[in-house]
Amino acid sequence: MPGIGRQNKLNLIMTKPGVLKLRKEKPLFFIAVFSLLLFFLLSFSVIYGQTGQAPAAALSIEKAETQWYLITLGGQKIGYLKGSGQKVKENGQWFYKSYSESKMSFNRLGKKAEIMSKSEYLETEDGQLKKVVAEIIMSSEPIKVEAQVEEGKIILKTTASGRTFSRELPYTGQLLGPEGISQLSQARLKEPGDKVEYKTLLAELSQVVTGERWLASEEEIDFRGEKIKTRKIEEKTSGVGSTRQVWIDEAGHEIKSIESSPFGDLIVIASTEEEVRKGVEGLSINEDQYQVSLIKSNVRLPQARTLNRLVIKIEKKKPEGDWPDLNCDYQRVISQTAETTLLAVSQVNLKTPAGKKLSKEEFKRYLQANAYLDADDPEIKKVAAEVAGPIKDPYEKALQLRNWVATNMTFDLGIVFAPASEVIKNKRGTCAGYASLLASLLRAAGIPSRYLMGLVYVNGVWGGHAWVEAWIADRWVPLDAAIPGPGPADAARLVVAASGLEEGLGESLLAAQKIFGQVNIEIQDYSFDGHRYRVEPGQPLYEVKDGSYFNRGLQLSLKAPDGFTFYDTDKVWPDKTLVALRGPAGENVKLTQEGWFPAADLDQYLASQLKKMVNDGRLVYQTVWGKKRPVVVSGEKSVAGLINGVDLFILTAEGQNSERLLSEVLKNLSCQLVIK
Repeated sequence: MPGIGRQNKLNLIMTKPGVLKLRKEKPLFFIAVFSLLLFFLLSFSVIYGQTGQAPAAALSIEKAETQWYLITLGGQKIGYLKGSGQKVKENGQWFYKSYSESKMSFNRLGKKAEIMSKSEYLETEDGQLKKVVAEIIMSSEPIKVEAQVEEGKIILKTTASGRTFSRELPYTGQLLGPEGISQLSQARLKEPGDKVEYKTLLAELSQVVTGERWLASEEEIDFRGEKIKTRKIEEKTSGVGSTRQVWIDEAGHEIKSIESSPFGDLIVIASTEEEVRKGVEGLSINEDQYQVSLIKSNVRLPQARTLNRLVIKIEKKKPEGDWPDLNCDYQRVISQTAETTLLAVSQVNLKTPAGKKLSKEEFKRYLQANAYLDADDPEIKKVAAEVAGPIKDPYEKALQLRNWVATNMTFDLGIVFAPASEVIKNKRGTCAGYASLLASLLRAAGIPSRYLMGLVYVNGVWGGHAWVEAWIADRWVPLDAAIPGPGPADAARLVVAASGLEEGLGESLLAAQKIFGQVNIEIQDYSFDGHRYRVEPGQPLYEVKDGSYFNRGLQLSLKAPDGFTFYDTDKVWPDKTLVALRGPAGENVKLTQEGWFPAADLDQYLASQLKKMVNDGRLVYQTVWGKKRPVVVSGEKSVAGLINGVDLFILTAEGQNSERLLSEVLKNLSCQLVIK
């Protein structure tokens, strides 16, 4: 038969231990979507399901054999990819069908997180994409996307938690599938410098993207102890900041690919099932890839959860790609070059005039349920009615819903992302789950909402984050359930992408990956409580001098008791330690910084937390910074809690006579920014 079935494809098989030989095989599913999933998984802060079945009329003319690949990130094995392809006949017409399956595992702050996916692509003989069925698992339940390609539009059906939502995705030109891209590359990339362009669908992200490939060189590479002739191809996908290098054998089969990322090189290399399974079985997640994505702050911000204004300089680590649109109602680009952006972020003030209006279409759009923000889920509707139903004021409704999410959710780094209809059942997740649930509850209560991705400051670092906006009093008001403050979300953050998620995560991820792990941030000045503070260039985070510790940003100082030495002065989130002291007889003193919490009585909440820290401890009070503070004491361990505005500090003393030691240290602890 003419066409795909007669093309010679090369594959790798193991002929004897450690030796790989080439063999005829089908093209492999491309993996451009991996980099975007990595950004989402590692910057934020499961089981297999079934993909679509082959049509009943399909007839395979040859057995589909499987190609295995091993995936490493920063030199560490993180998972595998396997794929196959075969020619099938449906209603008298020949098609090419590609299958792929992948699994990636990561360590996020000591918790194992996984992404698993399966996909099936159906193309015409000349590579025109006709249908895709993709399934991705980032929590306990799969999200399934079915895409039917028609003239000028794609019919997308997304299923989550048993409910299916449909929409149309327009496109122009022609869409190629994995086999079509392979055919195009073989036909056009003949000499170094040759270039091809194509459009395709990243079904997992519900995005049509433009790809570009060019032949960089012809190389003979050492692969598994043998010399193999290859063509080195550079590949770039629209919206994805990095360029993928691909080594392809003489028949167009991918042998190896390398893509740089903030977490190290992502390498996908041809292997065997035996090698891959052995590698995955011994998979180590000891290295914490998440930590690489955190950006250390140049100042420890005081009162971060109530900051009114912040000016930051954002600088790219590499001079590549463009900036996402960083302007919004409360976020303004002051100046911008190809390498740097100076940005001012303000906390929304509901007392100032707004005057902005949403169109009827926009208002309806941000109230509608979709696969990710399912405001029609029965349990979500029930909670929204119980928590916010009796309240008349929209802002108070929104705050109560935010507080409900903050107090009823459990933070779980093992979950990558889950739709709100799943989150409401398990009440577990990262900031992404907090945000999807809050956005859905707001919609169920009649308040339009959007899902935000960006960066947030907390305890000395900037990290990837998700929160929401609610349409209240003719303006978008940001609210954060995972890192809350007393009112609207503070200015110690920057929005990178805002979306209703009716089009999936793809649009937000394409914007977010331009920032996550790609930039450094320098705080230049900040304001709260009517005062503005400038950060001097090169200003140290803290100083230890003459037996005293001084944190310049927090304006907090601590004098060490005689014979005590300071340590752990450079800890940042997720470690809550601000500074620690070690005594001559093994005594230990630690000062930690906690997050504000929407408790009905914050003083009582703090006292209850202190009691949990000391078994059979006795609650007393000691005056510190002009106010009586709760202290829980025992023989070997005593703790004190200090609330200063929205900054919460806990001082712990361990060792003999811990009560006396704690009292002495409290007397030597001072703050120049005490909030009355």
